[in-house]
Formats: sequence, structure tokens, C-alpha cells
Amino acid sequence: MKKLLVFIMALAMTLSLAACGGSDAAPTTSPSTSAQVENTEFTAEQQALAQDFMSMAEEFDAIADKVNASPELLENEELVTAMNDLSSEIIKADEYFASPETLTPEVMGALTVAIEVGRSFIAEAGAALNEFSQ
Repeated sequence: MKKLLVFIMALAMTLSLAACGGSDAAPTTSPSTSAQVENTEFTAEQQALAQDFMSMAEEFDAIADKVNASPELLENEELVTAMNDLSSEIIKADEYFASPETLTPEVMGALTVAIEVGRSFIAEAGAALNEFSQ
């Protein structure tokens, strides 16, 4: 169980770092540039990253469903809090996919790392949950 919590916290921290990957400088727009921004399309690379992120988020949801189905696991307040925190971080990271402008190369790199860590967590959590249920 402790191993599962460590992985949850590591993933939450990675997603938090991904959320910090963007630039703080707000772009200044004039009326002529705002029309250009509205017509901006997502690149193929951004679309692939979004699909990969959504796939990872769905896999996380499956793990969360397993935790929610287990009364014993739901009694573990630390686990429930960690899963809720991680869910919040996934939701925050999802906001980067609202616009192509927010998916800068730095943010995309951080999200790629977060997805990789997320998939590692999901594999470890799945194994730990299977071990717990036996």
C-alpha cells in the first residue's frame, strides 16, 4: 500500500511540474491578432499528445474505479486523499489542451514526461491493486 502511495505522490508532483512549464508572460493581442488566434489549429503533434494524455487519464480512471469499488481501500484516508489530489492535477494539466497556444514546446515536453510517469504509476497501481484483491 505504501508503494502505491509513493507512486501516486510522484505522479502528482510530476503533473504539478508540468503545470508550471508554461511561460508567465501574457501575450499582448490587438484586435487584428485576436482573429488570427481564433483560426489557429492544433498541430498533429499536439493532437497526438492530447490523445496520449486522454488515454492515460482513462487508464487512471479505471484504477480510481477499482479503488472506489473496495470498501477496505476507501477506509485508507491517505490513499483517498492522494488519489483525489492526483485527479485534481490531471484536471489542471488537461486545461493546457484548451488552446494550441498553451501547448508550447516546454509544456509539451513536461506533459510527455507526466504521461510517461502516469503510465508507470498506472502499471504499478494496477499490480498493487491486483495483489491487494487476492
